Amino acid sequence: MSNIKNHGVDMNNKQIKDLYSIEAVQDLSHEAAATISGGSLDLSDLKDGKGKRLDNIGRPRVNLYNFKNKASWYEVTGKRDWIVYTGVKFSGKSRRLKAGTKGNFTGPFNNDIESARPA
Repeated sequence: MSNIKNHGVDMNNKQIKDLYSIEAVQDLSHEAAATISGGSLDLSDLKDGKGKRLDNIGRPRVNLYNFKNKASWYEVTGKRDWIVYTGVKFSGKSRRLKAGTKGNFTGPFNNDIESARPA
């Protein structure tokens, strides 16, 4: 692998130095991270959140890949609503999930969520 040079600066070496210059990293609880980021969406494949989980979705997801068509439960943390869709790329039927709520999906949304985004 060759070193990338930019105006006489060894970019690979600079990147490594930048990584080592990070003073401290703190682990944040799920709730603390949700507060800082404005919120996130958690999904579970079983009712009441007891199954396999996909947690901390914090940005739009056009496809839930391996988790699509499996969500039976949700929790929205933080102060931001989320919209879930039955189709990929925010298509199909949609449902708005209110900030600070959790519950089981029912009807056409149970086990049929393919994409999600903040409202």
